[in-house]
Amino acid sequence: MALYDTVASLGLGIWSPASWLLLSCVAVGLYALYQRFLPKPIPGIPYNHEAARSLWGDTPSLMREIRATKEFNLWCVKQVEKLKSPLCQVFVDPFDKPWVLLADWGESQDIMLRRKDFDRSTFISDRMASTGSFHACFKTNDAWKATRQWMQDLMTPSFLNNLVGPAVHAKMVDLVDLWENKALLANGRPFEASVDLNHAALDVMLVFSFGKYLGHSAIGPQRELIAQLAPSKVEVGHHDEPLHFPEAPVDEFLVAAHEATEIIEKITNSLAPKFSQWWLRYTPWYKTTWGTADRVVRQHIQSAIRRLRAGDVQTAIDHMMMREEKVAEKMGRLPDFENQVLVDEIFGELIAGHHTTGAALCWILKFLTENPLVQAKLRSALHSACIEAGEENRFPSFAELNRAKIPYLDAVIEEALRLHSTTVTREAMCDTEILGHSIPKGTTVFLVSNGPGFYSPSFPVDDAKRSPTSRAAKPRSWDETKDMKVFDPERWLVQKGPDEVEFDGAAGPQLIFGLGTRGCFGRRLAYIGMRMMTALVVWNFDLLETPESLSSHAAEDGISHRAQQCFVRLKSLKE
Repeated sequence: MALYDTVASLGLGIWSPASWLLLSCVAVGLYALYQRFLPKPIPGIPYNHEAARSLWGDTPSLMREIRATKEFNLWCVKQVEKLKSPLCQVFVDPFDKPWVLLADWGESQDIMLRRKDFDRSTFISDRMASTGSFHACFKTNDAWKATRQWMQDLMTPSFLNNLVGPAVHAKMVDLVDLWENKALLANGRPFEASVDLNHAALDVMLVFSFGKYLGHSAIGPQRELIAQLAPSKVEVGHHDEPLHFPEAPVDEFLVAAHEATEIIEKITNSLAPKFSQWWLRYTPWYKTTWGTADRVVRQHIQSAIRRLRAGDVQTAIDHMMMREEKVAEKMGRLPDFENQVLVDEIFGELIAGHHTTGAALCWILKFLTENPLVQAKLRSALHSACIEAGEENRFPSFAELNRAKIPYLDAVIEEALRLHSTTVTREAMCDTEILGHSIPKGTTVFLVSNGPGFYSPSFPVDDAKRSPTSRAAKPRSWDETKDMKVFDPERWLVQKGPDEVEFDGAAGPQLIFGLGTRGCFGRRLAYIGMRMMTALVVWNFDLLETPESLSSHAAEDGISHRAQQCFVRLKSLKE
């Protein structure tokens, strides 16, 4: 009913004093309501004053950036640079607390390593909700600790080096074999690498979780298809025009793993993740994806139980079943192998590991392609470390690469990781402080790792405003007078003698895997995959320059920071 009709229904003339009073009260009430729902800045922390005068806050600015670049991380660093402060706030969630952006390596490291007043953020949990009870969704509580009990064997050197490592190496040899055939067919033309790298990363996670027992591969069908592809079937094109290869279908479970990451990406990039999760779970796409995952994982849990009973514990699932049995015995209960949390944990590890590692592999090859001198130096370092393999004209084995000390290989990987880092979040678990400013309980803090202190000189900070643990730790930093946006693996090398250098992973700021108790659980496995891929590809191929139109550094943010373009032009180094 219109306001005029409302006034009339009360028996008031539209121009009477009483009606003016009513209209004034309504106007004042609406204005008060408007003021009530405006963003409420945290006192003392810089912010965009124009955004604070709008109910939508900084959301329009964020949406414009996402539409233009697809990079949330880029928007974050732009706010930090615009406000010229290591600590600032933005208003993105209407009617909720501001987000706090922290662009300071020392305080970020301190929050993740030493401060108990910060924990895993609800921001992440809401966006990972489709993974169910996967450990990444939990705060650091009893539920999280229970899942970690199942996984305590999975990152040990004995499991990774004796069982998983050789299988990962074999999968990367499959990738090299696929690319030998593609390079021959391409005859000097570039082709897209991201899909193959994603397949390779998925295969790494499959052999980690299921060993040889899954019976399916992502790279295998691609190898078979390309090996049978006749040169006459290859599309004709210009030397710089990318060649598009056909892609072979893969098993339904592997499709589910790929589709699950797409679902999570869609939820992650939504401004209303809870609503997106609720809506998507009723779609056939969602039901088919997670239904397939649940069914196949449960089948392999039963297979793992049979191997456990036979004393043949090999795969990650085998070890998790063994740990569940031991925990149950200690607690005086029967093992719960049907536990949905177990199923969610197994599939959650699979999709989280393959998506993030696949993104990292792309960036490593992009940086090596753009830096031929670095590539040549790395190849020389590999041949110096694996002399016997070179003399015998073969690939270095996993054992050779694993035991060899190759500082330059580690430095190349670490520098590529630094330059495609993603923003990490933490949540204040109580009223606390950062750099002398009050941070209310429940505030999400974004640790910005692609701005000052990482890609540009740090903001000056009064040490007196740092936390006591941060002041005591005094984190190291490198020479910030150099261009910090340049790919330079030498940053991670420390001279130990006239002809000796060592890799130092703590030489400078790095947040790609997080830090501390809630750092990435699969970090060691990821490094094995990246080490094997980088070494074998550089050993076997010269990564030639790709056209500028195929070499953009534009990215897309979601579960990881993924390159929008990843093309390679390969020259085989086989004699």
